[in-house]
Amino acid sequence: MAGIAFQGVDVTYKAGADNKDIRDLLVQLVPEAVAQMKDFAKRFKGRTEIETCKNVFIYLKSFKYEADGGEQVILLPSAMLKIRRGDCKSYALFTAAILENLKIPYKFTYASYTSNPIPGHVYVTTNNGVIIDAVYGVFNQEKKPNFKYNENMNVRYMAGVNSCDNMNDQRPRMAGIGSFTPVRTVLLAPGRGIFLGLIKGNRDGLATKLANLQAKNPAKLKKQWEKIGGRWSKLVNAIKVGSAKPAKKLGLLGLIRKKTKQAGGINGIGAVDDAKIQAIIVSACTAIGSAVPGFGSVAGASVGAAMAAIYPAIKDLVAATPAADENDSITAGDPIVPETDTDGNNGAGAGAGAPGTAFDFSKALPYIAAGGAALWYFSKKK
Repeated sequence: MAGIAFQGVDVTYKAGADNKDIRDLLVQLVPEAVAQMKDFAKRFKGRTEIETCKNVFIYLKSFKYEADGGEQVILLPSAMLKIRRGDCKSYALFTAAILENLKIPYKFTYASYTSNPIPGHVYVTTNNGVIIDAVYGVFNQEKKPNFKYNENMNVRYMAGVNSCDNMNDQRPRMAGIGSFTPVRTVLLAPGRGIFLGLIKGNRDGLATKLANLQAKNPAKLKKQWEKIGGRWSKLVNAIKVGSAKPAKKLGLLGLIRKKTKQAGGINGIGAVDDAKIQAIIVSACTAIGSAVPGFGSVAGASVGAAMAAIYPAIKDLVAATPAADENDSITAGDPIVPETDTDGNNGAGAGAGAPGTAFDFSKALPYIAAGGAALWYFSKKK
């Protein structure tokens, strides 16, 4: 490790980068990674290619696997050697740097374990077929994918990842990747209002956790909220009000965490497949809505639609939720009073009343149902 300067690459690609942007960046970082590992790579050389690959695999197993949350990070090898952790992207880059220095031809292998062909995991395979996937954890073996794509690094072009270009038209069109039309933001207004109500009540510590996110990266949170039609001032006020209150158990974040964990598979290029996370959020919110008196499954689906639309932030909130919360039962507590998140330019007029007043769900029902239906419709168009 001596002589290798500590370097990390975090968020060097464009804001709101999509899956292909991340794959492109991984390829673009290879030359720098190779240069960093010029001398270090020699210690992995074995008598045969398979022995060399096993040396790399065993060494990677000494690192702590840590999937990214909403913010995607690719660590250069020097950074991994310094902090001793990373995710599949960083593992793959580290492996590529060693193999390229030792003149072993290899490919980046992208895999999807869901019905969505967009890859959620990356590892390295040599041209002779030796598999190095320390995340899967078994040398020279792989978890059987539903879709698999290889990027031959012998014909690497810095302009992009050629073997995955055919997936461009299948990029997710949800928040943080696609764009929201005015119609979609209007349909999400009821869900935004309910979400603001949950924040003002500091349910599951939402306000406290969001205050931490706001302190770390207010521009990121603001962009996500405004992208789905939310008023930033409303969110800031809800966080301020809720943060002054003790956290009250609801069981929502713990349920999302539990369902995400149960989804299984390999946490992908940074995280579980985006579409899967969004479906989990809606499902968990619907379940909470059904269990909370006076709330209802339709209202739950509505807030689920809004939360799924800002899933990068929700993933961070879930990551900040203790594992013990997975065992929490759903708690009704005080009535959930939605906050109006509408004005002349930005809302559906869901009939949500002024902050602190009773909320008539019957009047809002058509809008809430439309919001849930809109999310379902747009989530299918991937």
